[in-house]
Amino acid sequence: MSETNLLLDQPRGGPIRDDAEAELPNAAGRAPLVGLMVAAAVLAGLQVGMGFAWPYLQSQGGSASALDLKLNVAFYVSNLVLLGNILLSGRPINTLRIGFYTAGYALIVGLLWPLVFGQIRENLLILALVVLVYGGLLTQPRYLGYLYLFLLSQRFLPAYLFPSFLLTSLLYTTLGPFATAFWVRRERFVPLCHLAGLILLTGLLLPIIYFCTQSEIQDIQQRMLEPQVVAALGKSLETSGIATFVVLLLGVPMAYAMVRRPFPGRGLIDTLIDLPIVVPPPVAGLALLAFMGAKAPFGQFMEQRFGITFFDNTGGIVLAQIFVGSPYLIRASMVAFAAIDERYEHVARTLGSTNWAAFVRVTLPMSLRGILIGVILTWFRAMAEFGSLRIMANRPLTIPILTYERFIGFSESEAQSVAVLILLLCLGVIVGMWIIRSMPSLMGRSIGASDAAH
Repeated sequence: MSETNLLLDQPRGGPIRDDAEAELPNAAGRAPLVGLMVAAAVLAGLQVGMGFAWPYLQSQGGSASALDLKLNVAFYVSNLVLLGNILLSGRPINTLRIGFYTAGYALIVGLLWPLVFGQIRENLLILALVVLVYGGLLTQPRYLGYLYLFLLSQRFLPAYLFPSFLLTSLLYTTLGPFATAFWVRRERFVPLCHLAGLILLTGLLLPIIYFCTQSEIQDIQQRMLEPQVVAALGKSLETSGIATFVVLLLGVPMAYAMVRRPFPGRGLIDTLIDLPIVVPPPVAGLALLAFMGAKAPFGQFMEQRFGITFFDNTGGIVLAQIFVGSPYLIRASMVAFAAIDERYEHVARTLGSTNWAAFVRVTLPMSLRGILIGVILTWFRAMAEFGSLRIMANRPLTIPILTYERFIGFSESEAQSVAVLILLLCLGVIVGMWIIRSMPSLMGRSIGASDAAH
């Protein structure tokens, strides 16, 4: 055949390939599937053998029972999914990798052995679920560590399962880079400071996490449906919202003035801002009661002229919450304003803006995140106030007062479920602050450790 005919017979898009060579990729693509089918058959035989051996494995604690067929099938499916993730991942299978996979699987079975092979046969589903998670995380070794931390906590610290898991996860997440800095880069001071902070944070979080895990979800749901709890929570949210609005209206301008302009007595005022933090809450309640109580001159004047009373009234609650919550918003606003370069305001004024316009259009948007964090802190510090309200305004009930009265008059379990509800709200505060700190493009410049590091 001539060379021209060979070129004409050649298919478009590339040179002629031999038929055997063209089949090689298909054969290579079918190899993992064939291997998976063989593994599935072998695994089926092992699962059948496990069904016969199950009574002997369970006989350690006394009586033994046959393995339920549905449980065995579920365990078989989870093992098959694990094999599928290994064989179809496209990663080369060698002796070292197989050894790691086997060791990890054996560690899982060893940690769950007392739980799975005890008297409750349904616990085999737990092993099946863990194997599924193990198979899904094989390609992410870092995340696989969290699974083993959970299993270790369940095996050796079951009474403190969730506190130990969360705290060890925190250590596992943060200690890696600092250990690298300590051993590889030969840094010493910063990793030791980090370790000291983690010890302190662990001491703060451990009792809170343990306390939250002691209440049943049914008890919390039952408390949320009680009219008294709903009314107390609504009153706390209402009064703390009013108190925060008052502090926002008066405290933010004060913070701006403290940062931008020097004036006589600024150092003294800067110190007095923190006075509500250092004054014990019961003392603050006594001071407010002496000044605005029913027998105080100012309290009698407000009641006779305007019909406003503060003792055991909503007005007294708001007043006490303003007193204890104001430093948080003022301080956060001062930090936010101090981080804004004053030259931006000068540029706005040279372009024709007034001082008010420069503040509203330039300074306020750039410091919005810091102010919002102060608003959140003030709102929930006001809502959590107890000591001064116990003296100044014990009625109407707020959620901290209700928690205390439930503890005194009812039982610890009811007070605990209400307290857990408060802690869940506080968790929402932490999440909200984290979201605000993570949105620099929407909320202007941020105020936090990550920005200081950059």
